[in-house]
Amino acid sequence: MRRLGFLLFATSVLAQSQIQQLSEVVLTAQRINSPISPLSFTLVSDSLGGLLQQEIGEQLGIVPSLFVSSQQNFTQDTRISIRGFGTRAAFGIRGVKVLLDGVPISTPDGQAQLDHIPLLQLGGVAVIRGLSSGLYGNASGGVLLLKSAPITNKKKLIATLGSFDLKTIEASISESSEKNKFRAIIAHKKQTGYREWSAYENNLVSLSNEMLLSNSKQLTLDYSFFSSPLARDAGGLTLEQVKEKRSQARVANMTYQSGERVKQHYIAVRLKHQAWNSYAFYANRNLDALLPFSNSGKIDLGRNYFGFGTRRDGGKNHWIWQYGFEGGAQLDNRKRFNNELGSKGAQTLHQKEQFFSLGAYGIVEMYLHAWRFRGSLRSDIHRIESVDLLDNNSGRIDLSALSPMIAVHRQLSKTISSYLRYSTGFETPSLNELSANPTGETGFNTTLNPQKSSELELGFTIKKRSVTATLTLFHTTTKAEILPYELAAFPSQTFYANIGRVERRGVELEGLWTIEKTAHLAVAFSHGIYETENALDLPNVPKNQFATSFQKRFGKTIVSVNINYLGSRFTNSENTISVPSFWKSDLYAQQSYKNVMLTIGASNLTNTKYYDNIRINAFGGRYYEPAAERQYYVRLQYAL
Repeated sequence: MRRLGFLLFATSVLAQSQIQQLSEVVLTAQRINSPISPLSFTLVSDSLGGLLQQEIGEQLGIVPSLFVSSQQNFTQDTRISIRGFGTRAAFGIRGVKVLLDGVPISTPDGQAQLDHIPLLQLGGVAVIRGLSSGLYGNASGGVLLLKSAPITNKKKLIATLGSFDLKTIEASISESSEKNKFRAIIAHKKQTGYREWSAYENNLVSLSNEMLLSNSKQLTLDYSFFSSPLARDAGGLTLEQVKEKRSQARVANMTYQSGERVKQHYIAVRLKHQAWNSYAFYANRNLDALLPFSNSGKIDLGRNYFGFGTRRDGGKNHWIWQYGFEGGAQLDNRKRFNNELGSKGAQTLHQKEQFFSLGAYGIVEMYLHAWRFRGSLRSDIHRIESVDLLDNNSGRIDLSALSPMIAVHRQLSKTISSYLRYSTGFETPSLNELSANPTGETGFNTTLNPQKSSELELGFTIKKRSVTATLTLFHTTTKAEILPYELAAFPSQTFYANIGRVERRGVELEGLWTIEKTAHLAVAFSHGIYETENALDLPNVPKNQFATSFQKRFGKTIVSVNINYLGSRFTNSENTISVPSFWKSDLYAQQSYKNVMLTIGASNLTNTKYYDNIRINAFGGRYYEPAAERQYYVRLQYAL
């Protein structure tokens, strides 16, 4: 399975250093340094930089059971669900853990935004598709492990022009010596957007410095600054409005000037010393958002979150192990005001919300001939507090979880291996979800409880000279599943509730065929049943997904074709309204000449009419956010 990650753009044109970097991502994905992988994961990389590159979800289209939405709404941010976990997110990522170079990007309460990570920095993304709380703690229904590309001596300038007035310019400078490696990335992006009231603009600076302090000690410092002065939200439409004009915005969103402004500072320190790996990080994020309604429709959120962690690897005879602990704190200062047609009105809420987390884990593996046995156990404790500065609705919640995992791996022959894994997961409500109180009062929604899951997974892998294929079967049971909904009394506001038991059952198939040295074909298919205890489907979770990618090199020219199919899905919990299935394709060609690289591409080549996002259980039938029509783009990269 370690080579399976080259499903999307795996080609022989990758430099050897890039291949080694991707292999390292595979090993760190499962934390313990083992040659076998008794879990379902996919490794992807847009190493050629040929995609549109507006957000990271573009790279994940060929991962089975992974569904990306809200790729063109830069107010709501990219949303990612894996096997139905994370689908409830009203914005950003929920239920899926995100790490960059081993440092958590997700907040302690399970939220994540990826807007401050430059795609130019990434060398690969490892995606764990199964429950992983035994490894990564809270909100690990799936895991995204982002890995920075190696720092080498390079200087490049990249400019992109595209449809709907897309303009981006990026510069990267990196220098590498024996004892010190430095990289700086600066990026500016802006676009008017396909829909009315969907323009965005952002700026990003990313700095990284690796220092070799001794033969066994390495220190890495990372810093980034992200600023988004403009990100407008076009809102959800009814089906009648979509038929009338797909590109229109909801009138209320323009009337109340719905959108957001964001600034974020992030700094991380990583230290590697012999068998020990440690990290510490701090992030400050300030959000100024306008929602499309008057009562409490303006949000002023100041967020500070930080954390630390350390782990140690070891091994002896037929045993290998790892143990470690991690801690984190999230401090939100949340204010809400009335939205007076885009202006700040009277204050309606002021509360300080805190989420503290501490976890410890251990992993051990024993190998005996063709057998390997692995077990892990993680314990997490959380304290959630709310201090109401306007009313007397303060409160505190204490939660704890014990997350075991066991796996057996067997090498059946030289070309076939298999594994069986049992894992567990838990997910606390986020601070944003808890503060959305359907009673209309301040303070937390105390009726909202964590959801807990257990999963059984069986996998087979076949590796031959030119073909690698995997088959995965999974069955997951979740108790107290959390879903969003809206109320007539509070139009456009999103609330959350536990809906009970949910069963997830599915099959996933991946394959990579090296047709010849210059041609590769990758395919991915998944079929799943995601049912509530009332035998209804989870909304906005497609049962069927298919993707294929073909890449061919003709001399100095590379051509890549990607085709995706997404099955039908429901917009609401009652399953009364469905969204039709669709096919979508992308194409790009890349030509290199000396120190210049030209890329010409088209996203949504067949001009398919589909939806960028579905707003689950939206009041008044405003479920639909239409996706952009065909987008052309041209990119010029110049190596200095």
